[in-house]
Order: sequence, then structure tokens, then C-alpha cells
Amino acid sequence: MQVAASVPALFTFGREVQGFLFPGDRILGAVAFSVNNSVAQISPRLTNLQTLPFAPVFTTANMVPGQSVSFSAHALTEQGGPTYIPATTITLMPQTINGIVTASGSEGSFTTFTISLAPYDLIPNLAVQPGQTSLLTNPSTVVVYVDSSTQLLNAKQLAVGSVVRFNGLLFNDNGTLRMDVAQVNDGVPQ
Repeated sequence: MQVAASVPALFTFGREVQGFLFPGDRILGAVAFSVNNSVAQISPRLTNLQTLPFAPVFTTANMVPGQSVSFSAHALTEQGGPTYIPATTITLMPQTINGIVTASGSEGSFTTFTISLAPYDLIPNLAVQPGQTSLLTNPSTVVVYVDSSTQLLNAKQLAVGSVVRFNGLLFNDNGTLRMDVAQVNDGVPQ
């Protein structure tokens, strides 16, 4: 996904697209969606958001490339090009990241781990595209939050140097990526 600074729009390759898309709806293979009147929401999968030690906010203004989002759009007519399909709702969805634990700590009832993402991960690669609306301080680093509701399915211990996969909701907290973790698995070596 690319979030353009020039217009309130995002460009994405759809995973599950229903309906007919006109040839003018695509720019270099990506579909362009206008987000200026969209309602942003967070997937209800994780129920501990109110207890996080940071404000778990997701809006079209703080959306960053690499976040997993789902959106709905109801385009009924084709306008003159280029066409930006108006997105009705945009929902932040859970996603999986793989990385190396570089630090650990605690904040409130959460254990925190600082993760260095794999060099091939989408987030650091998409964040350096020109024309982005929200720049990340360090797009290769994510701070993850694990609590008692997190499913620990990893066989190896969570420690500095471990390669781990985390699944959860990824937030842009004023330029710092933070994840509320739902599940932990052993990672894939980078």
C-alpha cells in the first residue's frame, strides 16, 4: 500500500476485490481509493486495547504503508480519469510480523519486546517510497506488547536475539510502530 501526500488517497493491490473495476481505476496495476470521507475503525479481534500503555489510534491521517487494512467502497459510476474510488470504511486488521528481538522490558501489565524487522519486510521497504503522508521514525523497528491474553505458541524462549513471529494490530504511534499482540510463534530465520 502507498499512502500519498499529494491527495487524500491510498493505492493498493486488492487481495479480495468484488465487482468490476474499470481500466481507469488502476494506476500501474494498483487500485486508487480516496480516503478523505472514510470512517476508520479497528478490528474488534483484540479486546485489550483500552489497557495498552499507549493510545491505540487508527485514522486515515496516521495510516502507514505496510499496515494490514480492509476497506469497503461502493463505486456506482465511473468518473473521468484518474478515478479515485471513494472508500467508505477502512478497518485496521491483524497482521503477522517476523523479526529479531533486540530488547525487552515492561510497561504496566504488558511485557514489551523491541523487534528488528527482516530486511525484506514490506514495512521498511514501503516506508521509503517518495510522497508518503506519515513518515516513521524507524520503519525497521516495532515495539510489541504481550499480556496474559496473548496466545504463546512459541517453542523457543522469548529473549534478546530470538527470531519470533508476532500477530496482532499494528499502530503508528507518532512515528513509532507499536503492536498489540494476539499470538506469538517461532520466527523464520532472516
